[in-house]
Amino acid sequence: MLLARGTVTPGIEAEARFLLARGLCWPRLVEQARLHGVSPLLARTLRTLGGCALPPESSAELELDARLNAARNALFVRALTGVLERLRDVGVPVIPLKGVALAESLYGDVTLRDCSDIDVLVPRDAVARAFRALLVDGFEPVDDSAIEQADIELLLRSSIEHVFVLRSSSAPTLLDLHWDIAWRWRGDSAATDDLWAEARRRRFWGIEAYSLSPEWEVLYLAIHAAHHRWRALKWLVDIHEACSARRVDWVRLSDKARRLGWEKVLRVTLSTCHALFGTPVPDDLSQRALPRWLKIFPESPVEAGLWQEALFATRLFSGISAKPAYLGRLLFLPTIGERGLVFLPAPMEVLYYPLRPLRLAGRWITSNSRSHGG
Repeated sequence: MLLARGTVTPGIEAEARFLLARGLCWPRLVEQARLHGVSPLLARTLRTLGGCALPPESSAELELDARLNAARNALFVRALTGVLERLRDVGVPVIPLKGVALAESLYGDVTLRDCSDIDVLVPRDAVARAFRALLVDGFEPVDDSAIEQADIELLLRSSIEHVFVLRSSSAPTLLDLHWDIAWRWRGDSAATDDLWAEARRRRFWGIEAYSLSPEWEVLYLAIHAAHHRWRALKWLVDIHEACSARRVDWVRLSDKARRLGWEKVLRVTLSTCHALFGTPVPDDLSQRALPRWLKIFPESPVEAGLWQEALFATRLFSGISAKPAYLGRLLFLPTIGERGLVFLPAPMEVLYYPLRPLRLAGRWITSNSRSHGG
């Protein structure tokens, strides 16, 4: 945690050198850095420190990870710039999220962040145009299904994103097309309306697009980390760097979180970053004791099951009505999965609503039987 960050101050460097001099279990350190997505930062910092008693095998592993990540991110940059250019040409405003765009803006180097895909956000009313543009560019929905206009309307109501894959490049590239940022948490567009109102024009590798305001960047990264239960260290490092290096208007950030019902998400996330990295956080957005249910920096940042994920999210809501509203949308609002399971003509589409809980029950029974050996 001392070395896997964008900026290493003299004080942090001195503390790290003290620990390095005492001897480490290097294979374990390299393994944990890889699991938590911070290998590129760790490799960079160890190179700059110099003189560390890094075993040749561990040094070779870190450097190989860093080179592979650099090559993969170069492909992501090429794919992302192509997407930005295509969407610009068809008049679709777009904001790159996370990934190589965040690596460039936070760390000044696209090779310093572990990335697995590219993510872009477009306005809800531009999703259909974005779909058509991506299909023309060679992207395909990951489920290989044809997306009709009716499907897009259903997607907009029931989800926040759709995943595409570009198979024609030298390596398959995943693209998450987003139109919202907090899955099923709210049934309105208050968050995205505010986000787009504050979006700023910016060039990404020569292509004009939009970027999040500093306050929205911190809030979005906090929501993303919370959605994944703060399991991977790299997301917390991103938030630490965003809070440390950017001019964040804390009053505006706090007000947004309060109005949108995300105060708890923001407070827990910022308090976790402060506990791990000493992230500068105002007192009114911090708390001394982290929740007992929060497992920061776990042994292995594995994904939880379907229902564990769904029920965990209810811990993060503010207000009496938020939890049942979220569970209602999760359990009963039909998705494209139900439409793909069985086609119903327009007069019978209301039957998708009871089909949704039946399909979820089937998925739960299947996953539960597998976990118990069949």
